[in-house]
Amino acid sequence: GQTPEDSTRAIREPDGTTRPRTVLGVGFSFGLRRLANRWWVTAAVLGALVLQGCGPLADVQDRIVGAAATCVGSTSPGDLSALFDAEPGGIVGADYQRAVALPDGRTLWMFQDAYHRVSPPPPPGEPEFELVHNAALIQTGTCFERLGGGTPADPTIWLQPGPLTPFSHWYWPLDATVDGNGAISVFMAEMVELGPQYLSRTEPVATHVVALDPASLVPIGSGFPHNASSSLYGWSITEDDEWTYLFAHCYRQFGFDPIILRTLAHDFSCSADVTVGRVPKGRVLDPPDYWDGSGWQPDPDRAEPVISTAGRRINPTQVEWTGQEFLAVTKEGDWLGTTIYLDRAPAPQGPWTTYARLPARPRCEPSVCNTYFASWVPPVSSSAPTTVGLSNNRWDGQRSEVYRPTFFSVPPPDEYPYAVRCALVHC
Repeated sequence: GQTPEDSTRAIREPDGTTRPRTVLGVGFSFGLRRLANRWWVTAAVLGALVLQGCGPLADVQDRIVGAAATCVGSTSPGDLSALFDAEPGGIVGADYQRAVALPDGRTLWMFQDAYHRVSPPPPPGEPEFELVHNAALIQTGTCFERLGGGTPADPTIWLQPGPLTPFSHWYWPLDATVDGNGAISVFMAEMVELGPQYLSRTEPVATHVVALDPASLVPIGSGFPHNASSSLYGWSITEDDEWTYLFAHCYRQFGFDPIILRTLAHDFSCSADVTVGRVPKGRVLDPPDYWDGSGWQPDPDRAEPVISTAGRRINPTQVEWTGQEFLAVTKEGDWLGTTIYLDRAPAPQGPWTTYARLPARPRCEPSVCNTYFASWVPPVSSSAPTTVGLSNNRWDGQRSEVYRPTFFSVPPPDEYPYAVRCALVHC
C-alpha cells in the first residue's frame, strides 16, 4: 500500500483532475468464445458459479500488448530479488507477493497495489506511473510476463470481480488453487475505504472467487464462495490428498487500534487469529467445515485459532503442505514487527511448533524502511531449502525502489537446531 498523496498522483490528469482507470472487465460474466475448445472447463465453472449469482463475462486479453517477457538466470533468491529490480512487465513496485504453482509447471505470481511504469515515457507534466490495486505475472521457467489488459502506455488492473472505484472500493488478491474442474480459483478480498483518505480506515467486506482458464489464464467466471464474509477464508490455501484448507486472517490493518504516536493501525481484537476451514479437495465453493478446537464442524462462529497467539499480535500466516507436513511462515506484527516465524505441524489445525525465528531485515535503515508479509515460493519442502518472499516499503509510503519484494532461502525444519535458532534472534 502507498500513501494517498502518491496514489492520487498516479492517476492525476495534467489539468489537476483525476479520472477512474479503465479496468479489466471481469464483471460477473463468462467469455465462452475463448473457451470453446475447452468446453468441459467452461461448463463445469458455469454450473458452479451461476449458482453464486454470476452474469456474462467480457472478452479480455491474457497478455499485455507490447510487453516483453523479463528473464533471469535462475530462480534463486538473489535472482528473484534482482528480477523485481528489473521491473518485470513494467511493474515498478508491488507488495503482498504470492506465488502459486500451477499443474503445468508454471507459477502464477499475484500482487497488491502495483506501480506500472508508463511506456513510452509520457509528455512532461503527465504521470510516469500508474497505480492499480492488483497485478499478476506468469512465470514460465525463468521468464516472467505480466497478465491482464491494457498496454504499456495505459496499464490496467488485473482482476475485477465487481464494481470498482479506485482508492475507495477495490479488490486485493488473496491465495489461489486449482479447483476440481481444473480451473484456477483466485480468492480476492473486496475492500472499502471508510476514512478521509486512502488506507486511513480500510476494511474487507467480502470474499470473491475468480476462475481462470488453466491454459490461457483468461478469467472465465467470478462469484462468491460459500463463506463470502469479511473473515477472508482463502487468505492462505493449501491442500493434501483429501482436503483443500482455507485459512483466514481478518486483515484489518488501517484505522483501528492506536499504536505509536496515536496512529490508528491494526484491529488487535482479531489480527492475531488464524482460523481454518476445509472442503473436499478442489470443491472450493462447497460449505466448509471449521476447526473449533476439538473437531471439524459447519459453524464459522465456533472456529478457534490454530496458530499460537502468545506474544504474536498480528499473524498474516501463509501455510503449505509439503507432502509430509504443514509448514507456516509468518512475518509477525505485519509492518510493526521484526521477526519471521517458521512453524510446522502434522495437520492444518496443529499442534503447531515453531522451528525457527528469523530477523526481518529491511532494505534500508529501520527508521526509514519496514518489512511485512512473508510468503512461501514453491516448491515448499520438508527436506530441502525453500525460498521465502518478503514485502518492503518506506514508513512514509512514498514510491521508491524499496517498494519491491526481496527473497531469501531457509533450510528445512530439521536443520534448525535450538542453538542456531537462538543465535539468529533473541530467545
